[in-house]
Amino acid sequence: MMERELYSLHVSCNSFIRINCGPSESVLAITASAALGFLSRSSSRVEWMSTDEGGLLSPALVVGHYCHDRITLPGGARVDALGGSVSYITNVFEALSMKADVVSKVGADFLYNSQLLYPPMVVESQFTTEFFADFTAGEERLLRVGNVCEPILPKDILSDTKYEIGLAVGIAGEVLPETLERMIETSRIVVVDVQALMRTFDPVTRLVSLRRLEETPFYNLLHRISYIKAARNEASYIDLEIVRKLTCVIVTEGENGSKVYSKESEWRIPPFNATDVDPTGAGDSFLAGFSAGLYQGLSVYQAALMGNYFGALAVEQVGVPHFSSEQLKEFRDTNVGGIVSSKPDTTGPIFNLLCHNELPVREINTQKPQA
Repeated sequence: MMERELYSLHVSCNSFIRINCGPSESVLAITASAALGFLSRSSSRVEWMSTDEGGLLSPALVVGHYCHDRITLPGGARVDALGGSVSYITNVFEALSMKADVVSKVGADFLYNSQLLYPPMVVESQFTTEFFADFTAGEERLLRVGNVCEPILPKDILSDTKYEIGLAVGIAGEVLPETLERMIETSRIVVVDVQALMRTFDPVTRLVSLRRLEETPFYNLLHRISYIKAARNEASYIDLEIVRKLTCVIVTEGENGSKVYSKESEWRIPPFNATDVDPTGAGDSFLAGFSAGLYQGLSVYQAALMGNYFGALAVEQVGVPHFSSEQLKEFRDTNVGGIVSSKPDTTGPIFNLLCHNELPVREINTQKPQA
């Protein structure tokens, strides 16, 4: 008998189903209100997703600091904005009506509490992390760090809550190795932005630089991480042929889309058209779309395509983007199957975005793309 694959699907804000099906079968995502009808006509086995202790998994855990961004745009204009990977990620999650718990710290000087659905912990004795990003020097930004808030500790993450997906998205070394271990213990799927592991700062110039991944204290945890995301420049600090044997690596390549590297295969994910206004947060928006896709039960290829879409939307606005209902409707209505079938393997899934205000049935072909 062929091994049956497991897909985890979000069916309401706090309810999940687990569907087991063989590679030749389809996966149906349904709402909780339609569950009984689905059970009466489906031969797939459905069960409520639960932890080993019997409790339901919470949707997502996002760990990393909010920050103050001081941005100099390619044309020379300067803007101040809410920053931090967590702000871009929760923005995409909110657009998709996906709930999350956020663990983040700021100082008493934090300016953007009124903009947040997920407020951070305020440490009165600290200043908020701040970055100065200059995009006038060419393709790559010049990045300096100012103030840095204190790190996130394992005790800051609730140990009695279990998550379907955990995202480690530190920006200034605030995610410690022991904190990442706590995330691994509490999350079924762990997604890591590699900048959280590799960033360093010159103590004099405050310029941000990178160290090689194998030189970090996180390297021995890679085999316990589900996915790591690296930008094009960060990927050069990774021994890809070794790391891909330990975890799945996704490299974002801007206007060229992204590439996925697993242990034995790789494939390119096509980009969406975008007018580049402010590239800040594009990788974070990609990571959010990708993670939301995994959470909805999509294949890695499909989830990365979803990530590309939100990354493209992010670069068209300054700061944390606003996603219009028209943009979300455009994505729901897009014949993604046509996009997928443009790659060499034409058997990839066709999907529609699961929308909060609808009660759709989503059918997904389970066959995975070939390298």
